[in-house]
Amino acid sequence: MQVAMQTGRTHNSGVYRQSIANGPMIKDQILQTLQASLKSQSGKLNLEGANGNVPRLNIERPRQADHGDYAVNVSPLAKVARMAPPQIAAIVAEGFAQAGWTPNIIGGFLNFSVGEPQLIDALTRIAMQDKPGRNESMKDIRCLLEFVSANPTGPLHIGHGRWVALGDSLGRIFRHCDAQVTHEFYINDAGSQMFNIANSIWYRALEILGTGAKFPTPEEGKPFPFYPGDYVIEMAQEFIQTHREALFQWDNPAHVAPKEAIEAISDYAKESMLAQQRQLMETCRLTFDVWYSEKSLHAAGRVVDVIEKLKARGVTYEKDGALWFASTQFGDDQDRVLVKSDGSYTYLTADIAYHEDKYARNDGFYNLLINIWGADHHGYIPRMKAAMAALGHNPDQLEIVLGQLVNLLIEGERTRMGKRKKMLTLQELVDEVGVDALRFWMVSKSQDTTLDFNVDLAASASDENPVFYVQYAHARCASIVRNAFQPRFDTVDKKELPPLLTEAQWDSFLGSLTPDAMATLFASLENDPAKAALRELILKMDGFEDRVEEAARLRSPHIIARYTQDLAADFHRFYNVCRILVADPQTTMMRLVIIYALKRVFGQALDLLGVSAPDKM
Repeated sequence: MQVAMQTGRTHNSGVYRQSIANGPMIKDQILQTLQASLKSQSGKLNLEGANGNVPRLNIERPRQADHGDYAVNVSPLAKVARMAPPQIAAIVAEGFAQAGWTPNIIGGFLNFSVGEPQLIDALTRIAMQDKPGRNESMKDIRCLLEFVSANPTGPLHIGHGRWVALGDSLGRIFRHCDAQVTHEFYINDAGSQMFNIANSIWYRALEILGTGAKFPTPEEGKPFPFYPGDYVIEMAQEFIQTHREALFQWDNPAHVAPKEAIEAISDYAKESMLAQQRQLMETCRLTFDVWYSEKSLHAAGRVVDVIEKLKARGVTYEKDGALWFASTQFGDDQDRVLVKSDGSYTYLTADIAYHEDKYARNDGFYNLLINIWGADHHGYIPRMKAAMAALGHNPDQLEIVLGQLVNLLIEGERTRMGKRKKMLTLQELVDEVGVDALRFWMVSKSQDTTLDFNVDLAASASDENPVFYVQYAHARCASIVRNAFQPRFDTVDKKELPPLLTEAQWDSFLGSLTPDAMATLFASLENDPAKAALRELILKMDGFEDRVEEAARLRSPHIIARYTQDLAADFHRFYNVCRILVADPQTTMMRLVIIYALKRVFGQALDLLGVSAPDKM
């Protein structure tokens, strides 16, 4: 059955145009009517004495197409209402009827088939929106989002590429839901890794200078505290250019780097790697608002301060010459060492100080702290939340998003990554497939799923390549709009014909666009397949805002990536059964609104993923 909901309109009013552009999705219209129906029928449904314990009902898409476009399952009310679901459905339907809706009842479900007037309303609204999918679902959120954190000891690897795409897309989606978001990069520039990279560059430099020093080789069964990658040789060559004399002065018969050499090389390595990382982030269309140095925590005394705070709260104790945090009091599976018996700090200690700073930042400005970590950090979550609880903070404000590993598929074979002599770096992957493919592929699956990144397919111009498939759909929309204003060629008479439309005609039509102007759109379609395809296309576009909200709520940008592929498939199905540019200008303009709205939705969705939306391919 069709759902008809007619209202009086003043179509020439700017207020009307703004109201329809900001109007609710069809799904939300049904939800609002459902809530009103439950309220008006609460007496019949025995809900008045439920004391707020009425189960939440959701609007969903039926699995069977012949059941309609949307459905509401009222069965969860059975326990409160003390009646059978079909009886509840009949009573709720009465409330819908009062608002002009006519649902079809199947068991405990109310099914809705959206009418053409509502579909045209939705299409008009989408075409009028400046930013499709924009909503205020996170308007109260002030989020500090930390991701891509890395040691400044070598090039970023392909795993970091997943954090680039996931973190930045998440931030873009949050902002589209009206949240305030700060992107932060945590620089792990304190600890043994900085000594190790400096020592590695030292030996490579001495080798190059012919001092007789040799780069160490691994000893069986012992940790290898050196970086053997070829990039270390390149860094050593660069360091020699500015520090040749100093290197000879620092060298000694044992070829052991003195403190001043380690400090100088460490500072150089950090700045060199950070410069590369910043440049790569810019290439990947990502800007960090804050680059936070771990070393600065120690320099400012914050690590010492947080230890004293934990001591003052009585949650530390000494054992075996070490200082322990009693984290089991706050849900951790075992207590954790803060200060080792040799007086050095564990990595956890500095990390506690860093997160303590996050909570205190800007007088407690942020009410949501999100970290994106690798799946191997799963066990680290309880201890960090325990530390925040011990310091008097709300641990629920700290949220950890875990991401699984990335496998590269090259010529059908998996290629492992890592800081080895022959590396597959993020920069190399970007050079191979481009930023668009990198970003789209990295969010093409849920972050809790291991991703197989098919390099050959990602670099191809094939419909099997998801990013190409979606970008091509956007480019085809742009081409259709472009062709409407270009001269045509009559292949029979072999002569040039004027454009179907002038830009003035289109601007005038779009400027006064109303559902009334689009009222005959469905009637203008030549066949039922075209009408059915258009219904699905409009419903898919109408649900974009819902997908954006869902992606934000679940911290899952892959929902947007999947949506764009589904929308592209629906568009191609429609395009194959319906001509857009026809002889009649009015019909052409009505159909062009579909393409215009599609182009805007594609462009916005791709932008949320940090992927470009080309007009030509």
